[in-house]
Amino acid sequence: MDDLALAFEAAIVGRSCRVERREADWAFDLRDNVGLAVGCHWRLVSADGIALTDEDDGQGFGLPAPVDAEANANNLLAGATVSSATVDRVTADLCLRFSNGLRLDLLNNSAGYECWQGSFNQDGNAVTIIAMGGGSLACF
Repeated sequence: MDDLALAFEAAIVGRSCRVERREADWAFDLRDNVGLAVGCHWRLVSADGIALTDEDDGQGFGLPAPVDAEANANNLLAGATVSSATVDRVTADLCLRFSNGLRLDLLNNSAGYECWQGSFNQDGNAVTIIAMGGGSLACF
């Protein structure tokens, strides 16, 4: 399993990221059939602190218009590429660090539910890695 997690981490590095809010989850498109389907909490962190989270989407915060987390995330990530990717082998949290200094954290917040799933190619084969409830990883 660790070999596939390492391959997944390596497959993400150097890629740009586009975020899409879907009906029941979030998609992080890393191009060329590499991506993430995210059903857990996520946050973008800058050197100054938390810049944006999934929970901010649609919130007013006293602003003239509600927060559009999809648009804001895409603006924050524009022009940046992934400089490192790390799957925590105990919790299945995922951390992507970007060339512009931002960090994307996917936080596995369940002992029972799947949190995120990543898709990538390894040796010409499509592989899916799933962050399982409780912190384990499954691949197929």
